[in-house]
Amino acid sequence: MDFLNVAAIVFFLLVWVAVEPLMAAGWPRKNDSLSVDMVRVRAAWMREVLTRDNNFIGDAAILGHTINSASFFGSANLIVIVGLSGALFMEPNYGSGGLIAVFAAQDPAWFFQCKVLLIMATLLRGLSDFIWAVRQINYCLAAIGASPSRDEERDIAGWTNALTLVLNPALRSFSVGVRSYYFTFAAAFWFLGPIPFAVATILSVGVLIRRQSWSDAAKGIMAIRKLLD
Repeated sequence: MDFLNVAAIVFFLLVWVAVEPLMAAGWPRKNDSLSVDMVRVRAAWMREVLTRDNNFIGDAAILGHTINSASFFGSANLIVIVGLSGALFMEPNYGSGGLIAVFAAQDPAWFFQCKVLLIMATLLRGLSDFIWAVRQINYCLAAIGASPSRDEERDIAGWTNALTLVLNPALRSFSVGVRSYYFTFAAAFWFLGPIPFAVATILSVGVLIRRQSWSDAAKGIMAIRKLLD
């Protein structure tokens, strides 16, 4: 592997590893970041769960919809991973080199396989996060169901904090799984060469950061967080 390809893959891996903890901390706008503001919004949601009149039916429906979404994305990831595995291990009847010879005749087989494996790695990361999100949301449903009713003596602040500690990691895992698609998109550009790969990585992270901090959704959540404060 030549220097440009090595530099491109190292750059991609560094960005991939660093972007999640940075965004969780609110970078690049620590006080007006979608990730940080949603923590406050979810805490307010859990407080409303404990104090509103209905019996959590609407809240259970919202979390149930999130479970369905995570399950759908996880299933889609698994289907694509299986398809990519076929590019590594299956040899069609036509041609002497299979898919490697058809689509990447200019590259050695091992190099083409490295590119496919990188895409699979980003999808596997997303699949892992979606599976973990589904499990955690199930814990959230159990925790909400176990919370005391309005007629019982209870510590509202304590229960709000406890439910928020369960809910935030669950929905954060779902968000991380969705964000993995940005890196899958960037990894696919490695087939075009190291420079398109590096450029796609920068553009993908740039789009992700803009949507997290300067999109209309981020501005709306920021406004809601300020109202809650």
